[in-house]
Amino acid sequence: MTQSWMRHLALCALCMLNADGCADDATEGSAYAASGAGRGGKSGSGSAAVSGSSAGNAAAAVERGRYLVENMGACGDCHTPRKPDGSFDMAQWLAGVDCFADADPQNPDFGCISSRNLTNDETGLKNRSDQQIKDMLVKGERPSDSGGKPDALHPIMPYWVLGNMSAADVNAMVAYLRTVPGVNHRVQARQDPFNVSAPAPLFPEAKIPMPRADYPQRSAAVRGRYLAGNLGICLECHTPRDAMGGPLVDRAFQGGRAFAREELGLPPVFPAMIYTSNITPDDTGIGGWSVQDVVNAIKQGMDKEQKPLCPPMPSGPMAPFGGITDTDAEDIAHYVLSIPAAANMIPAECTPPQPPGSGQPDGGGDAG
Repeated sequence: MTQSWMRHLALCALCMLNADGCADDATEGSAYAASGAGRGGKSGSGSAAVSGSSAGNAAAAVERGRYLVENMGACGDCHTPRKPDGSFDMAQWLAGVDCFADADPQNPDFGCISSRNLTNDETGLKNRSDQQIKDMLVKGERPSDSGGKPDALHPIMPYWVLGNMSAADVNAMVAYLRTVPGVNHRVQARQDPFNVSAPAPLFPEAKIPMPRADYPQRSAAVRGRYLAGNLGICLECHTPRDAMGGPLVDRAFQGGRAFAREELGLPPVFPAMIYTSNITPDDTGIGGWSVQDVVNAIKQGMDKEQKPLCPPMPSGPMAPFGGITDTDAEDIAHYVLSIPAAANMIPAECTPPQPPGSGQPDGGGDAG
């Protein structure tokens, strides 16, 4: 696998229902988010609340942050270079990737954007304060080298959905990033058309659909809403865009976000355009799927018919989503099966060249 695979995964972050929620829904969801915890599991989703100054709480914060960065957020997919075989170069974990997305590969002066070095080196985050890191993570504001007004990050970095995370989870991610060994790597400066004058607006939290009132496992679905929506990675890729590239916030999770094969650097075995799946419980989406079917898609990279899922879905045993705990995956499954069904027939299918677990982004049927 070549570095182009890294590019197409990174471009997932470019994916920028009205639902009435009662006070009990908001209270339950807020309490879950404020705890910074999921429901048990060695990967850290069951850590206790991360506030406090004890050594135990500090360790819990770091572990929770590791889980969010490594698995739930799949941050390494964008911020870690890959070896020729497609595996992560762990000697450069989170050290940034030069020109990981390129709008015009034939022009050396146009079209490149690099992912930032997130390690504890002078070329990374070492000299940034916790607040500056948080502002980059959830506001898209990077300290200016001149000391003036902060620079705006391009929304290829999904701060515009991460801004809906709980303060506890933001703090946990910063706590973990402080533990990442420093790697000296000053990434290549971005080029047009990726220079932006202001950060993208936050995805309205109220537009993240609430579970149906009559859903049997509603508490699990509310927890899943936070994992799939507030943490952002499911929401960002499975929400279609308007002509200007902004998210169609009233069509959350309905799929249809288009990825051009050539822009992603994929081989001709893939179709010219790849579309993300409709993951609402409609017949054009995941209607008829069971909770276990959705869990298998998340953790094993296989759809209901046991076909592998296509890029840019980071699922499969060797991919980031493979490390999501069963309980968190179940909560996400309950959530997407509980939201309002919306008809959106995806235009084409995609068959990946290799099966899950090969070290490549896993894929099949429709894109994940």
